[in-house]
Amino acid sequence: MKKTISLLALLLIIGISCNQEKKKEQTLEKAPETTQKEVKKEHKDCKDVHWGYGDNEEGPENWKNLCDGFSACGGKAQSPIDIRTDIAVATDELKPIEFHYGKSGVDIINNGHTVQFNVSGENTAKIKNKNYKLLQFHYHTLSEHTVDGKHYPMEVHLVQKNNDKDYAVIGVFFKEGKENALLKKYLDKFPKKKGTYKADESFDLNQLLPADKSYYHYKGSLTTPPCSEIVSWYVMKEPIEASKEQIEKFSEILHNNYRPVQPLNGRKIYKFEEK
Repeated sequence: MKKTISLLALLLIIGISCNQEKKKEQTLEKAPETTQKEVKKEHKDCKDVHWGYGDNEEGPENWKNLCDGFSACGGKAQSPIDIRTDIAVATDELKPIEFHYGKSGVDIINNGHTVQFNVSGENTAKIKNKNYKLLQFHYHTLSEHTVDGKHYPMEVHLVQKNNDKDYAVIGVFFKEGKENALLKKYLDKFPKKKGTYKADESFDLNQLLPADKSYYHYKGSLTTPPCSEIVSWYVMKEPIEASKEQIEKFSEILHNNYRPVQPLNGRKIYKFEEK
């Protein structure tokens, strides 16, 4: 009788052990699926993701982690950069930029990140035998690019497109000096918060360009999310001017909306001197 009870107890223990092993196997089989779902939840759609310029989780240092579509912000060819004049190389491949700028209507928007002018009309720049259409221009304070480690008080970016993977952005610095005619006319109209301003008039886009069209050139990215590395940059060497009062007033609207300079990572900086 004792032998029979012992045998039954042994069989019961073996059965329990087998069940536990099966449960472990089932758990292990399901584990990768559960982990995968959790990873997917962490990657957000970028549509409603908020980003900014502060020293916080929404700031430039963390843009690449905010959502899948911003991952390029951690790339190796990012903008802006510090333009080091001691390593900028002159090359015969660079030619003068052929500006075909004229008039544009007045369509100003504060999108929460910058003050932007949407450009109308057929305004183009011919660069390396390709035509780029001017879409918009917008402002940053301080300047996003630096020259030999130093910021200018302001920088305007003229965003031009050849196709979806080929943009040319022209950067123009502002220095403190005489009153800027374009800012004099529209600075008081700039929306101080998100909003728009339109007027039935036009202005001359050539007001945005310096007299000397010498420039620095390098390959880079958009300076705001999604930071796509599809931009040929042409940063004008000569700044244009704005008064101290204009710069201060604009700075109060833009609140330091500049991305810190990014590593060069072996990229070349070229220069073109207008003769």
